[in-house]
Formats: sequence, C-alpha cells, structure tokens
Amino acid sequence: MSHSQDNRQVRIPGPGYKDVAEHCRKFGINPVEERKLKRLLGKHAPLHEIHANAPPRLPKFR
Repeated sequence: MSHSQDNRQVRIPGPGYKDVAEHCRKFGINPVEERKLKRLLGKHAPLHEIHANAPPRLPKFR
C-alpha cells in the first residue's frame, strides 16, 4: 500500500513593508532624522532597511 505525499511548496514571505513615519514616532526619532529617512527610503520600506539607516537608539536609564 503506497501513500501519496502532498508535494506542495511552502511559501516563505519576504520582509514586510512598514510605514517609516510610524516607526519614527514609535522609537522617538526626531523629525529631522525622519525627513532624512523618508527622503532616502520613501514612505514605506522593509524593516531591516529602516533599522540599518536609522540613527542609534538613545539609552533608557532606569
């Protein structure tokens, strides 16, 4: 008795596109840096590109 195996391929989604302005508001990036990011990447960009081009995060002191 042979069993047939489903031979469908798995789809792995690529990076999702995020809103640059929303990301800047969420992480407290100032408006000047936000304009630079928008000029460089556009309104929507993959998250890894936003992180690579964003200024370093400010430390959170306790």
